[in-house]
Amino acid sequence: MARLVRRVLVPGWIRRAAQSWFDARYVTRADHKDDIRDSLWEVKAVVRELAELRGEVEKLSARIARSAPDQTRMTRWDDAHRLAGETASAMDRILQNEVLLWQAVDRVEAACRDAGSTKGDREGAR
Repeated sequence: MARLVRRVLVPGWIRRAAQSWFDARYVTRADHKDDIRDSLWEVKAVVRELAELRGEVEKLSARIARSAPDQTRMTRWDDAHRLAGETASAMDRILQNEVLLWQAVDRVEAACRDAGSTKGDREGAR
């Protein structure tokens, strides 16, 4: 494909108007270089931050690995959990027995009152 280029004499004011229109529409090379430089600086900053975050993750992982419970602690925790469950069920049985005891006391008191009122009725009838 052949390119046909013709040079035409154009007045300066038209050339300047066309040049300013293109400059306003497109980014200049200097601005483009500045944008690339700023982008590279931001990428380097993100890389540094990422390296710091990786270091913190490694520190936390090491800290977690050090504080991992050993077998004797796990056994003690399991025993404590089992004993807590047994204690809770024993306390539940004690409270149920106490309720039954107080219900029996209430029945005895009611029976005594009924017996006392019927005894009083018998004495009043004599």
